[in-house]
Amino acid sequence: MNRRGFTLIEIAVVLAIIGMLLMLVLPRLPSTGQEDLKVSARTLAATLRYMEDRAATGRTTYYLHMEPGTDNIKVQEAAADGSEMEPTDPLLQKRPVKEGIVVADVFVPRLGKVVDGTIRLDVGNGGLRDFVVIHLRSPEGKFWTVMAFPSSGKVKVFDGYQEDAL
Repeated sequence: MNRRGFTLIEIAVVLAIIGMLLMLVLPRLPSTGQEDLKVSARTLAATLRYMEDRAATGRTTYYLHMEPGTDNIKVQEAAADGSEMEPTDPLLQKRPVKEGIVVADVFVPRLGKVVDGTIRLDVGNGGLRDFVVIHLRSPEGKFWTVMAFPSSGKVKVFDGYQEDAL
């Protein structure tokens, strides 16, 4: 008798090879707006934490400038003469959000909800000056929320539009 076909081992090896190829190819595919939003929220949160650490250890002040309604977010460092300059740390020179991800609004208790203009968050030796909620929006209209707490130095990230501290 002559039987033709594949053995279970042959099929398993082919599936394993296809799986490894997918693991190599999928991360290189263009990202979606939802993925860019998630990465931007996490990167912004990490940037805020890093600014707090650098301010405490380097005895300097940093400023996070944001323009709600745009994707303009920039970190500045306080200069000795009181002016602002480009940060000396290369990690703080990078854009904290991906292009196209917009700062929908920023809530600071003493200012309320800021939806336009420019807002500056101060991060000094004692950490972040105020509690802040930053809402990021993707081109598809999805939201992620970044909350930063001044006293503890914690920064939390949430999927969706969160308004209150949890």
